[in-house]
Amino acid sequence: MMRQYLEVKEQCKDKILFFRLGDFYEMFFDDALTASRELDLTLTGRGGEGKDRAPMCGVPFHSADTYIERLVHKGYKVAICEQMEDPKLAKGIVKREIIKVITPGTITLENAVASKQNNYIACVTEKDDLLSLALMDVTTGECLWALCAASVLEDTLFDILSVYVPSELIYADLGKDEGTVLAYVKGHMSQCAVTKLEPSAEKDYDELARAHFAADALGAAASATRCIGLLLDYVQDVMKSDISHINRLERIDNDRRLVIDAASLRHLEITQNVRDGGRKGTLLDVLDQTRTAMGGRLLRKWLEAPLVRIADITRRQDAVEELVQGEIMRQDLNASLDRIYDFERILTRIETGTASPKDMVALRESLSVIPAVKSVLAGAHSDLLQRLNSSLSEHPEVYDLLSRGIKDDPGLVIRNGGVIRDGFNADLDEIRAIAANSHAFLQEMEEREKEKTGIKMKIGYTKVFGYYFEISHANTKPVPDYYVRKQTLVNAERYITPELKEFEVKILTSQERMLSLEYQLFGEIRKAVQQYIPAMQATARAIAQVDCLCSLAATAHDNRYVRPSLNGDDRITIHDGRHPIIEKFLRDELFVPNDVTLNHQDHEVLVITGPNMAGKSTYMRQVAVLVLMAQAGSFIPARDASICPVDRIFTRIGASDDILTGQSTFMVEMKEVSYILKHATPHSLLILDEIGRGTSTFDGMSIARAVIEYCLQHVHALTLFATHYHELIAMADDSEKIKNYTVAVKERGKSIKFLRRIVPGGADRSYGLHVARLAGLPEKLLQRAEVILEELESQGGPAVTPMAPSGKASTGPLEGSLFANPVLDRLINVDVTAMTPIEAISFLYSLQKEAKEGSGSV
Repeated sequence: MMRQYLEVKEQCKDKILFFRLGDFYEMFFDDALTASRELDLTLTGRGGEGKDRAPMCGVPFHSADTYIERLVHKGYKVAICEQMEDPKLAKGIVKREIIKVITPGTITLENAVASKQNNYIACVTEKDDLLSLALMDVTTGECLWALCAASVLEDTLFDILSVYVPSELIYADLGKDEGTVLAYVKGHMSQCAVTKLEPSAEKDYDELARAHFAADALGAAASATRCIGLLLDYVQDVMKSDISHINRLERIDNDRRLVIDAASLRHLEITQNVRDGGRKGTLLDVLDQTRTAMGGRLLRKWLEAPLVRIADITRRQDAVEELVQGEIMRQDLNASLDRIYDFERILTRIETGTASPKDMVALRESLSVIPAVKSVLAGAHSDLLQRLNSSLSEHPEVYDLLSRGIKDDPGLVIRNGGVIRDGFNADLDEIRAIAANSHAFLQEMEEREKEKTGIKMKIGYTKVFGYYFEISHANTKPVPDYYVRKQTLVNAERYITPELKEFEVKILTSQERMLSLEYQLFGEIRKAVQQYIPAMQATARAIAQVDCLCSLAATAHDNRYVRPSLNGDDRITIHDGRHPIIEKFLRDELFVPNDVTLNHQDHEVLVITGPNMAGKSTYMRQVAVLVLMAQAGSFIPARDASICPVDRIFTRIGASDDILTGQSTFMVEMKEVSYILKHATPHSLLILDEIGRGTSTFDGMSIARAVIEYCLQHVHALTLFATHYHELIAMADDSEKIKNYTVAVKERGKSIKFLRRIVPGGADRSYGLHVARLAGLPEKLLQRAEVILEELESQGGPAVTPMAPSGKASTGPLEGSLFANPVLDRLINVDVTAMTPIEAISFLYSLQKEAKEGSGSV
């Protein structure tokens, strides 16, 4: 057996092997050490003594799914090796084979992946400096693809990976870019399992893709065909089952969707918050009132990739508006949707042969609700709701089969029986009747034989001879020819008949036969359902859209959202806009609404000044979030609004370093700004917060001003620019496209109150000391800071008064201006005309060194 184990293990060296032995899956050697540590299992041994014993641990086969799920979530791959024959009938060692491999990207166990989140596996390949990416969710049957030039690898490919967050990545033929891709995955996707593929020269991966997907779907993906084929081959190899349910191929199309890079999604907290990466306190959390897991997954996609075409957005808005106004329609739909299970993923388990009896009941119950949904949608007037109604099928064949074949409350495990409904199969009914009514059946047979033969007899049973008719010698009459003498006793004869022998076989093997037949019938039902899977997948996707539209309508109704109008002239006008997340979770005070106007005529760049904590960042985020909501088809929290769809939303908000790649806070900031300026267009929306704050005052102010000028002269995007450099408000005098706005503040002595209103004009100071006082800094510290501030302002530059030895402020000359005082003294006193060129260079070098030391640059 151990020799057999080692032979199987050779086929899956990088996986934990679950080796079936009777009622357990056993693990040996390094696999046992790993599994015992990760799963808290007791480690034992097998064979030999002491150190020679093979480490071993195991789990019961009937509860293995829980253990497999835990290992896969930790990034391990698990190979399942099953017994391929009945141990009772096997000659010699039982034949065993690997029947499937479970990986983070191919796991289909019911509770293994979040119900309202996709679980993608990605494949990346490269040819002629063009990278291909394929993303597949085996639980829902969808496959996405994209192309990316190697020159923009970090901007395009990494953005897609960070948005879709695959749990597993496979790659091949990456060449010089392999290290870059692996470094990114290691640094930013630590939970992603990575596998390098060695493509087979004997396989035509392009042909594999063409054979799997329809020609019209694959036509546009010609350059990515090999990548798609590699991914299909890998998934087929590890799952070892039919994957024809993966039948939806789509391009990640930036021409039809609003592109939001990973940094912007994070800054705006669309689907993950910045605190712990969870969904609480996100836009998704606010808008998600979906009733089904399918709708929850789709809503996430709508928010991560909103629409850009006015016609598409309008179609979605019309449906939402009808559901907002038609409260009875919305409530009826929600009542039906509450009864629909995640049958999109159930269909995958049916296709791959892992569906449970509970899955079949859930599918049947879901299909039973479809007629009610169609009945409600039959009264809809909006184009999208009518289309969705047409896409919904009731699938009567499947519903009828499941109603006839599966019990209302079946057993949890098909191998334990109690799943197939009475009346579905005559043979099964007979076996069940025999098992349940064997005593009555024997009595009936006995009476029938007595009447037929006229002989007094009784039926008996022994373990040695089985069932028999016993006839005493006193009642001996000529017995029929079909009676076969089995045993002679002192006072009686025992006989068997073909009917009694047949009954004996049935009763003795009924339980085993009943379980076997139920398992067979369940498999036949599952196979019959498989042919309807593509049509049911279309129904599932239509249900998901209906659910999303109802969710957006319910949120709009509950929170007093309005429908924004759409325009095509690059203009954003919002009156009394509110931040949907902050408004929802604000407890102690009312949210203060604000207006915004952006256009290319006289409001292209808004320079927003004001103190920290006054609401500048909230205001800018609010504008971006409301635009995103509008393009997703949602209503928005505002009095009214007219919004032009933008092609991209960029944000540069917050301060953070990147320890893993050794980048400082300022470097991260500059790289994000570089990315924005490189990719923004006149149809983009830019949210820039405190550009330049990560370096010295003069450097930062210079960069901030230059960024604004570059946006005006080269990018022409609609831009919100918040800054503490209130000196920048003078730029509005030089360009009619720049407008100054500030946060209204009410000042009382040394205290301030933030009014949260954005008003025209610019701030003349930053109120930093006021905010520091609100934060509770020691009063002595604040008094000292006020002295330093007065001295700095009197000098007109970033000078710092040195601390005297006694701890009091020095009243001597200021140090820390552009050059320290000793440098100035040496420069004033030197006689340049008397120096040789060599002496001048040496003096200049020493002067520069002293200036750097004085400014803290070295």
